[in-house]
Amino acid sequence: MILISGATGFLGTHLLKNLCVNNTENIRALYRSEDKKKYTINFLKTLIPAEFQNKISQIEWIKADILNISELEQAFRNIRFVYHCATWVGNSPRDYNMMRKVNIEGTANMVNLSIANQVEKFCHVSSVATLGQYTDSTVTDEQAPRDTERYCSRYSITKFGAEMEVWRASQEGLDVVIVNPGVILGSGFFDSGSGLIFDKVLNNFKFYPPKQTGFVFIDDVIQAMLKLMQSDVKNQRYILVAENTSFKNVMEKIAKVFDCKPPKYKVNKPILYLLWAFQNILSLFKSQKTQITLNTIRQIYSKQVFNNKKSIQDLGLSYTSLDEAINLIFEDYKKLKTTT
Repeated sequence: MILISGATGFLGTHLLKNLCVNNTENIRALYRSEDKKKYTINFLKTLIPAEFQNKISQIEWIKADILNISELEQAFRNIRFVYHCATWVGNSPRDYNMMRKVNIEGTANMVNLSIANQVEKFCHVSSVATLGQYTDSTVTDEQAPRDTERYCSRYSITKFGAEMEVWRASQEGLDVVIVNPGVILGSGFFDSGSGLIFDKVLNNFKFYPPKQTGFVFIDDVIQAMLKLMQSDVKNQRYILVAENTSFKNVMEKIAKVFDCKPPKYKVNKPILYLLWAFQNILSLFKSQKTQITLNTIRQIYSKQVFNNKKSIQDLGLSYTSLDEAINLIFEDYKKLKTTT
């Protein structure tokens, strides 16, 4: 039996979609919110071909918090493979404690119970945010050293801590694989995470961040995860990036396919600093989360290039181009729009 944490999230839902079509194992899915579970089931019913619709009703749903050991213990019964997709993403300093609990403590719970229940293999979904950088090169690969956390985001720190729990479990006998995807583009979930890129374009947002990073189509991430879990590969990490490009380029591609106006103006750094100062002053008088930090500003202006050769050579991945990915997302968008 397969266990998926974060099954109602962006990645977890797309993983369920793929497994319902291409898998014969029984699936157990963890969820916390009834509304999110309802959205995920509707997503699956809309996008899964008719001949596989019966698989949706066969998913075993278990309401469980990865911070609650007693709930998790029941979920781990008779599990062979674990896909750990649950995560907490936040920009505000006030999110830091919760990110540490969910991303680090929650992952520790998942791997500890995997060891206790003799799980055959554990797939951990991380991020390129955890990777280090070479001092003499702008290109990052799986071996790039993480020598300092001085300029790392709080999210990066907590996801790196989660990876340390996974590597620790590997030393204790659990077969693990880690995937480090770039910015994942996929259908649905336009109200959070990377889906906000689509939301901004669809709502004619006029500004774009100058950031350059790696992007990847969600189906490619899923394929990599499945290949790794079905292979003899263990105790390895893989960068999953199709193209290294700018947010401006991606947003223009989205605007063209979705027939929207592309953003015109680059986010201005002095204005960002003014907003940072203003929100910090405002927070002295009103209890609210600060969304812009000095690290956020640095990240918005960063340029990173990620090397995907290991995933191509070891797994035989053939990445979907961003143009094709956005067209596929648009086709799903039209289907989902008719059901909401």
